Amino acid sequence: MDPATLEHCIVTEIRRAREISRRELADCLGIAKSTAGRRIDTMIARGIVVETRIQKCQEAGRPRRMLELASSYGSFLGFDFDSRRLYGVLTDFSQTVLTMKRVLLPENPTRQIVLSHIRELISELQLTAPSLPILGVGIGVPGHVERATGQALWNSQIKDWENVNLPLELDLPLEIVHLENNTRVTAIGEYWQGRHTAINPLVCLNIRTGLGAAIVLDGKILDGRHEKSGEICGWKVSPGSAETDQDDSLENVATARSIIPDGPQAQAEWTQFVAECKEGDVSAIHQLDRVVRHHSDALRRIVQLIDPEAIFVAGMFLELGAVYLDRLRTCLAEAVEDLHFDAPPIRPVTAGEFAGAVGAASLAALQTRLPYSGI
Repeated sequence: MDPATLEHCIVTEIRRAREISRRELADCLGIAKSTAGRRIDTMIARGIVVETRIQKCQEAGRPRRMLELASSYGSFLGFDFDSRRLYGVLTDFSQTVLTMKRVLLPENPTRQIVLSHIRELISELQLTAPSLPILGVGIGVPGHVERATGQALWNSQIKDWENVNLPLELDLPLEIVHLENNTRVTAIGEYWQGRHTAINPLVCLNIRTGLGAAIVLDGKILDGRHEKSGEICGWKVSPGSAETDQDDSLENVATARSIIPDGPQAQAEWTQFVAECKEGDVSAIHQLDRVVRHHSDALRRIVQLIDPEAIFVAGMFLELGAVYLDRLRTCLAEAVEDLHFDAPPIRPVTAGEFAGAVGAASLAALQTRLPYSGI
């Protein structure tokens, strides 16, 4: 393994463990302790890694010096958006979140409006930690992407959002921009930032104005041959999953749009719907139960195909809290009962509405290769 690749692997393993000894690091990477030690020493000298404390060993031997990533080495930007909201975060090199910002987009936003808000948010976030160089920028994009070229290919809910060259539009070097579908970055963030690296497979269901799924298998995102895995929005509703939706798609009947259509009062109406559900309003609960059955049906198919260890839910319905999650858990348990499957635990994403932006920053951190000094 060449030194630059070894350094990347060392950073990844420390990021996975948060804190690790040299001996544990060598064992994880399958290399000699002396090789790991020499490379760590150079990385400490360059300010990439720091020794934080000494851990006493129960067995005989020298105490372990624990290693962490140096927070001051640099920073990462993460962005996630749909047709209603834009989220941005700034994290330091150790992936501690320094700043989080949310922007409400106008009704029916255009390509240029979204890009303008992202540019403004980049400037705002950079100003919060001007001493930290930006090492990478992760962007979670609704719809299809082409990662190698930094292209956002298509999304129906943002006008003219087709073949958008994000590095060019945002005036950023291609090599520091890391693009991914926004549901997949949410899953990446949950796996790494949520400290769920022991969960395998991990499934994420993201429901906002659109709907998507993502799978993390053996620590890697499952993206598919054309980077389109998880695009379940077009799944047809299963017969019997609702009263009148047999010929419709999930996107039309199981997203926030199915309850609150776009319009000037969309946000206020959604807030009112959330409040009514929490208060037990019969009409609102009936609407919610109808949508939950669709979410449960989608998860039933995923459970049969993937048999995940855990499912994490992201998106606007989390604002309902237990009113939504308890119904979804019950509905899924009933749906798989006759299929000889146990329903996996369903949990809300750790970072809430900022889960996608945090995941995008994690993506940038994982894919950024540090400059190698040759030492």
